[in-house]
Amino acid sequence: MAYQGEAFCPGHVTAFFEVCDDPDPRKKGSRGAGLCLSLGVHTVARLREASRPSLEVFFNGQPLRAEATARAVSEILPDGAYEVKILSDSPLPVSQGFGVSAAAALSTTLALDDALGLGMPKADLVAAAHVAEVVSSTGLGDVVPASLGGMDLRLKPGAPGHCDVRRFDVREEILLAVVGPEIATKAVLRDPARVAAINRVGGRCVEEFARSPSFPRLFDLGNRFAEETGLASRAVMEVTRASRMFGKASMAMLGNAVFATGNRVHLATVLMKFGTLLRCEVDHEGARVL
Repeated sequence: MAYQGEAFCPGHVTAFFEVCDDPDPRKKGSRGAGLCLSLGVHTVARLREASRPSLEVFFNGQPLRAEATARAVSEILPDGAYEVKILSDSPLPVSQGFGVSAAAALSTTLALDDALGLGMPKADLVAAAHVAEVVSSTGLGDVVPASLGGMDLRLKPGAPGHCDVRRFDVREEILLAVVGPEIATKAVLRDPARVAAINRVGGRCVEEFARSPSFPRLFDLGNRFAEETGLASRAVMEVTRASRMFGKASMAMLGNAVFATGNRVHLATVLMKFGTLLRCEVDHEGARVL
């Protein structure tokens, strides 16, 4: 018998964060703040019963190893032999701070549950995707906010049942610009000196944002975080500074990319001088079955 399920998960940008380690991947993650994007990952999960289990993952039509997605499948797939095909598509570039691996993992768990009619609580599907992301070292804090939508403040790390995430309903238009090469999240998170700088600055930003959370404040603190941690490349700093005349822009963690808001016409003209431009809105629904 063949089964099929379909789901969408928004992309997610983090403006600032603090790494929170724990031997339990359900408790490990990050504190921070960010936004969900109306651009994200659309996934179709196709399964059929087979004598031997197999898994194929495709992203934008191309076969991909996709470690986080593969782990997400193994987290929730019930006993039994299935041939599994995961077909994910997204206009967002990978490894540029737009939460693509998290969105792929979460849309996969939702699509698999839909395909097989497992009836798992959404919190468990979110937890499975979070664990897959953390164990794969592809991200720390995108999965839970992507499940909720809006602007987020992550006060405690981890999967549902452990985290404390506050959601704010924000309906704004967003511009995204990629201005440099990909950044490997693993390389940053495995560098003790960088993590120390991130936690020193990120912890202060989280506390300040918690006292007065707002859409403009997210960008202001994001810029401080990017500059004081040294994560921002010269190109990113040039873009954020050039954007000030027409709005606000901040680095998307962790990527050579920015997200911006303000006068869309003039900001778009500025951003296109530096790199590839995408237009979207803040997603206010979160990950969902289609």
